[in-house]
Amino acid sequence: MQIGQKFSIAIHILLSCEYFKDEKNTSEFLADTVGANPVIIRNIIALLKRSNLVITRAGVGGINLAKSPSEISLFDIFMAVNDGERDIFKIHKNSPPPCPLGGKIQSLLTPKFKSAQQAMFDSLASASLQKLLDELNFVE
Repeated sequence: MQIGQKFSIAIHILLSCEYFKDEKNTSEFLADTVGANPVIIRNIIALLKRSNLVITRAGVGGINLAKSPSEISLFDIFMAVNDGERDIFKIHKNSPPPCPLGGKIQSLLTPKFKSAQQAMFDSLASASLQKLLDELNFVE
């Protein structure tokens, strides 16, 4: 399983909104900096707007952060682009219950997956957009 590219693109969009805050952050401008189609950018912006992470300006175009970068965590962004879906691990459901493994696989894996997911969510929650902006100048 892989977390989709929407997450990293959303982070890129939000970083761009702050980094290029003196520019007009249109979907075309953001598409150029992300290297993606403007339609994809607009779709992700819609998710970010629905989660109150960005403000869009009709007519003149452009988006801005709705909060300070220190108030936006990577967890907030993850939840925005995943429509609030909290379960990142899926367990197959078609194992035959009489099977000694198939009948127990969900009970066996569920606590492990929940623990791993919580560790990931805790890590994302502790990382803010501001921390990424602060680190940006040190990335090679």
